[in-house]
Amino acid sequence: MKRSLRSVSIMLAGILLLSGCTAFEPQHKTETEVTNITDGMFPQVIEKNVTYVQNEKDGAWIEESSEMTKWDIAPGFDISDSVWAVTTSDVSTLVTFLDDSYKGVSATLYIHFGQDSTDIQKTANSDSLDLTLNMTGDFVFTSNGSKFNFYDVAISKASVKPDGAVTLGVDLGNGMAGDIEVPASVKKCEWTDFLIAQSDTYIKTVPFEDLPEINVSSSTLANGIWDPKISNTEVGENISPELTWDAVDGATQYVVIMIDDAWLHMDVFTTETSLVEGAVGRDARGEQYVGPYPPKGTTHTYTVFVFALKDEMGKVPLAFDGGGNSISKIFDGLDVDVNGNSGNVLAYGRLDGNFTRK
Repeated sequence: MKRSLRSVSIMLAGILLLSGCTAFEPQHKTETEVTNITDGMFPQVIEKNVTYVQNEKDGAWIEESSEMTKWDIAPGFDISDSVWAVTTSDVSTLVTFLDDSYKGVSATLYIHFGQDSTDIQKTANSDSLDLTLNMTGDFVFTSNGSKFNFYDVAISKASVKPDGAVTLGVDLGNGMAGDIEVPASVKKCEWTDFLIAQSDTYIKTVPFEDLPEINVSSSTLANGIWDPKISNTEVGENISPELTWDAVDGATQYVVIMIDDAWLHMDVFTTETSLVEGAVGRDARGEQYVGPYPPKGTTHTYTVFVFALKDEMGKVPLAFDGGGNSISKIFDGLDVDVNGNSGNVLAYGRLDGNFTRK
C-alpha cells in the first residue's frame, strides 16, 4: 500500500523528535569592520557593519549585507604642500577637457598642492567621498619633450573612490577647466622631483660629485623656492640671500657662486662660513650679486655652490651677469691653485632654489 507524502513527512518528524534532533535555524551575526586604504592621494578609513549568516550547523559564515557607518580621510592627513606624479600612456584619460588630438599621447603630470587649504567639507555618497576644497596649486605637464607649467591652479573638489582613485576639479585658467582623473597608482614625490620638472635650467649633474659634500642652508629659501625679494624683477628687491655653510678643516677660503644654468648671478670670495641677507651688492669681482630675472612666464633654478679651497686659487673663468659660464670650467679653475697645483677644492656644497616670474 502506498503511503502519502504527508504520511512520510509526519513519520520522519516523529523519528527526529524521538531521537532528540531539531531542524537547524539559520544564525546571524553583525560585526564592525574597519578598512584603512593607503593607495592614492587621500588615505581613507571606511567603517562598515557587516551582517553574516550561517545556514547549517558548523557551516561557513556568509556575508549577507553591509552598511557603511563611517567614511573619512585618515586622521591627521593633510595634503597641503605635497607633490604627486602620474605617468600615463594616454593623457586624454587623465585630463578630461583636452581635445581629441591628445588621445594616445603619453605624459607625466606633477601636481603640487599649495599651503592655502581651508577646512575641507566632506560628503559620503554610495560610491565616493566628495571633498569640497579651496586650494591652489602648481601643475607641470611633460610630454614628448615638451613641458607646460600652470601656476596658481584653482582646485575646487576631490571625489575620492574606495580604491583610492580621485577626480579633481580644477581650473587651469584661459578657459581650461574640468576634471583630472587621478588613478590610485599616483606616487608621492620629493620636492626635488618637482623642482626639476618645473625648471628650465636645473643642473642635474656636476663633475665633482665624488668630493666630500657640506651642508648649505638659507633662511631666504623655503621648500625649494627663493623668496621673491632676492629677485631683480618687479616683485623683488635685488638683495642677496642669507647663506650658511659648514666649515671645512684645512680650508683657507670659500668661493660662493649662484648660477642659473650658464648665467652667473653671484661670486663671493670669503673666509667666513655665512653671508647675511643683503651682504653682497654689485661690486667688484669676488663680492658681487644680481638677483634672478628670468623671462616672464618661466621658472628657472638658481643654484648656490660653495667651494672650500685649500690655497689661493689661480685663474678662474667667471663672467658675472652674463651667459657662457660653465660649472665644469669654473670648478676646473678653482681646483688649481695659484702655483699650478691641482686638488685645491677640498669639498663643496649645493643649494637649489626655483624662482618663477609670472
